[in-house]
Amino acid sequence: MIGYGGELSVLSAKPNVRIWTSKTTGFEFFGGIAAEVGDFKPNDMEIGFKYLKAIMYNRTDRTYFGLVGKWKMVNVYGETQKTNLPIPGILIGKEWYSKRINRKGFAIELGYQYGVKEFNVQNHLLQTKETFEEFPLILNLRYSFYKKR
Repeated sequence: MIGYGGELSVLSAKPNVRIWTSKTTGFEFFGGIAAEVGDFKPNDMEIGFKYLKAIMYNRTDRTYFGLVGKWKMVNVYGETQKTNLPIPGILIGKEWYSKRINRKGFAIELGYQYGVKEFNVQNHLLQTKETFEEFPLILNLRYSFYKKR
């Protein structure tokens, strides 16, 4: 099954494509706008993927573990300084869907991610080092419209 949809998380909103190659194995590709904990401005971008493995599958719901890998482009010092960093993570999710109602799906995901980047900031004559840390909590609400391949 292939699902097209959107995902809202604590600091981002992104469209995605989820592909279940079997009842227990799936992949997801996503990308969209993001923000930081410190400023909540949607001026950052992230793209990534998820590898999903179902641990319980019924006709109308699925519980799964996932590995997440994403690349985040961040405005770290106002609009003048940008950096990017890889962010790995793990999650567990629950997805409900109905085959009778146009194959609509709704999922909740909870997990942990880690990303830290040290960067240089140039101030007139002095160069200092600062650190950007990614918000560690993954909390996603997602909606999908599935169609058969």
